[in-house]
This record gives sequence, structure tokens and C-alpha cells, in this order.
Amino acid sequence: MQSLRIRLILLLGAAIMIAAGVQFAASFREAMQKANSLFDYHMEQMALALQDSAVQQSDWYKAPSDDNDFDFVIQIWTDDGVRVYQSRAYRSLPERGSLGYSTVTLDNGDWRIYAVHRETRVIQVAQKMDSRRDRAISLAWHSVWPVLPVSLLLFVAAWWVVTSALEPLNRIGQDLANRHAGELAPVSDKGVPKEVSLLVAELNSLLARMAWALHSQQRFVADAAHELRSPLTALKLQVQTLARAKDETARNQGIGRLLGGVDRASRLVEQLLVLARQDPSAEAEEPEVVSLNSCVALAANDVAPFAQSRHIDVGYGEFAEAEIRGDAEGLRILVRNLLDNAVRYTPEHGQVRVGLALDGSTARLLVEDSGAGIIAENRERVFDRFYRVPGTSPNGSGLGLAIVKTIAERHGAEVELGSSALGGLLVTVTFPLEAAAPSIPAPAAAA
Repeated sequence: MQSLRIRLILLLGAAIMIAAGVQFAASFREAMQKANSLFDYHMEQMALALQDSAVQQSDWYKAPSDDNDFDFVIQIWTDDGVRVYQSRAYRSLPERGSLGYSTVTLDNGDWRIYAVHRETRVIQVAQKMDSRRDRAISLAWHSVWPVLPVSLLLFVAAWWVVTSALEPLNRIGQDLANRHAGELAPVSDKGVPKEVSLLVAELNSLLARMAWALHSQQRFVADAAHELRSPLTALKLQVQTLARAKDETARNQGIGRLLGGVDRASRLVEQLLVLARQDPSAEAEEPEVVSLNSCVALAANDVAPFAQSRHIDVGYGEFAEAEIRGDAEGLRILVRNLLDNAVRYTPEHGQVRVGLALDGSTARLLVEDSGAGIIAENRERVFDRFYRVPGTSPNGSGLGLAIVKTIAERHGAEVELGSSALGGLLVTVTFPLEAAAPSIPAPAAAA
């Protein structure tokens, strides 16, 4: 794993070295330009100074043939092309060139030449370009060398700055490393840079969701254990009663009670599993466009046998075609629980009505019955898990409306309780529409 600190320091160090290199190149270029101007001026002055001298040298100056051991080379020619003077012996020198400044290339490098004609002589001053480059490099180096200790200081400063900037991340890492599995308190953002604050905010948001999910799981396990204790205890007592039965009538009665207890326990376990699957903390499937009408029809068919056994008339009111984005199975469970509660708490030979209405960008699912309803004081509490309205039948689990609310929240819907025109409870679930069409004829009654 690469270290962010080392990476940043190396990048800053590379930037410092590049800046020093750029400065050296700029200094060398400036020094080269100044050296060219200065040496050209000296060559011109030297040639002009030799115009009036009567130089006649047949035995030229002998100097070691070293390409780098010289500055200027002076050559003098007569008008007929005879070289009468040369200041240095060199194995390869420029020949007589054109007047003025020029640059020629020989086998030993480039030469800069200045030639001037005076009466019967041509005076030529030549200098090798390598000499100019050497002096330009020397000047550039003398101007740049103070940058080296400054670069070293900048490198140390970069190390300190990067280490200080990353200190909040190290603190956060140590804080998380020292926590136990259940410690999900937010991470402190004290001293955190602005660029890192977004990461800390998202991390705290994740910790908050995890804490909520853990709390929800713990509450679910505690509630499930508490609610399962009662039916299991009842089943144990019923088995003991059945074992003590002395005649066929008592045994049949005990078997009937035992089967009823098993049914209630099975329904409770089924509701608990549904609630666990529909909990917002559970992994959600990819939402899709779902026909709410199909979900209502399937749920009505599920409840139809139970409604027929209690002689409940399940019919349809206003029924518009509506499509929403969500989970088809979850929506079917939502409608089924509403219809099951309506049938369960409506007296025999009562009525249950279900409808779908469009209201702008929303669709409203309405389920109403002719039962006793729920008083206003209890309407908020009935959405709590395992809460049951006092005085109701003991056959319920207290999870039906809790499941409805959980599924509705996952679909961005709102659930409201009110009074029905049939005399009982009216449940309204308002969904945001994916698409909607004009009202169509209501389907045939489910029961």
C-alpha cells in the first residue's frame, strides 16, 4: 500500500527540483545572451585596436595545441591573402572570412568571428563558442547555487506541512482502530481540513446509519424474543393439558386449542420474517415500475378465503390505473396486511372497500371497513411494533400496521388513519406516481 505522505513529499520534492532546473536554464540563457554581447564587443574593440599596428611576424607564436586552452585568436592577412600574424598555434582555425560578424563550424566545434579591413590588411578575431558556454555556465551556476540550500529548506518545510495536514487523518484512523464493534459514535471533525470534512461527514453519516441499523436489529430481536415467549409458554401448557386429558372430549378440545396456538405462533413468526425483510436497514432490491392495480388484485385474492369464511363483502370503490416505482412483492404485502386487518377486525357480514385514486402526481390507496375503527388517541401508536389496541381480539400479533408503515417508508409513501364512511377505519396510503392513466372500470369484487 502506497503512503500518501511519501507520495506528496516526493511530488513536492520533484516540483522543487524542477523549479530549480527551470531557474538554472533561465539563468544560463540570460548569461549566454550577455556573454555573447560582451564577447562580441571585446572582439570588435580588439580588432579596431590592431588596425594601426605594424605587425609583421614570420615566426608565429607557438602554443600548445589544446582546444580548450585559449580565449581569443587574432589573425592578420594582407590584401593578397597572405597571413602575416597569428596569436596562437592551433591545429584547426577559421580561414579568412567575410567582414563583420559570422559563425562557422569546424571539425573542432563552432567559432565566432569578427573581421575588419584596414588599408592593406584584414584583421580577424576568432573565439570558440565552447569558451562562451563555459563562462555562461559558470555565471549561471554562481547565480543558482544559493537555490540548493533554499530547496533543501523547502523540502523540509514540505515534509512538515504534509505531516501536519495529514495529522487529522491519522487521528481519525487511530480513533477508529481503538473502537470496539458496537461503538458507533460520530468521529470528531475538530481541526479537519475543508477538503477532508466531506469524507468525515460521509463517514459519520455511515456510522449513524449503522448505529440505527444495529439498534433496530437489537430492538427487533428483543421484541421477537418477548413476543414468542408467550405463545411458546401457551403451547407448553396446552401440551401438558392434553397429556392430562382423561376422555376423548377433553383430548379433542386440547388438540383444537393446541392447533390454534400453533397457528398463532406460525402467523407471528411469518409476520416477524416479513418485518425483517422489509426493514429499511435490509438490503433493498433495484426498484422497478410496478402496477399498483396488480398488487391490489393479488392481495385481494390472498385475503378472499379468509373474508369468505367470515362472510365479509370485499369490494372496490374508485379504481384508477396507477404505476409507481418500487418492489412488487413488498407492495402486495402492504395491501394484503391492510385488507387482512380490515377483514379481521370487521364483524361478520360486514363490508370492506378498497380503491385507488389519482391526485396530481400522487396515487392514493384507500382501504376502509365497517368495523369498530380506532380512536384518535391510539392511531399513532398502532404503527409501533407489537402494539395492540386495548380490547381487541387476542389473535393478532401487533405487527400488521408496523409492516405497512415500514414498506410505505421504503417507497416514499405516507400512511394516514381516519374514519370511514362505512363506520370503521379508513387507511390512506399516498404514493408518488411513476406514471398514471385515466380511471378505468373497477375489477370484479374479490369476495
